[in-house]
Amino acid sequence: MEVEDVAPLVGSVASVAVVAALVAPFVLVPDPGTELGLYYAFGPFGGAGPGFLAPLAVVVFLAGRRGRTDPVTAAGLTLVLGLGMVGLAASWALAVDVELVYSFPVAWMGYHRWVVLGVAAVVPASAGVYARAVL
Repeated sequence: MEVEDVAPLVGSVASVAVVAALVAPFVLVPDPGTELGLYYAFGPFGGAGPGFLAPLAVVVFLAGRRGRTDPVTAAGLTLVLGLGMVGLAASWALAVDVELVYSFPVAWMGYHRWVVLGVAAVVPASAGVYARAVL
């Protein structure tokens, strides 16, 4: 497999993983009450910001990989989407109140926002590799 094929595949999987990581607390936290809504509301765009950009990145990555969009254009768009996703995830992760995070009944919620940020960081990294490969 060529880098032009692997990088967009990794980026699209990472984008799906961002959405999965954002949805996980809704499924895995028992009886979250209103705290989960408050958790996702912190920051300028909350947790919805990266969750909005991630599916768009999947579409653009796969369109470039399958030749439905010019690969150079797809690489540039996914790089911008990935950087935006990381910026929104970082602003949300840094804004979340620590007391609220540790009020959840599961301990892994203390790391959740950082996992979202880490997975989101894979998207612009793979988009950068993709851009380098197609230029």
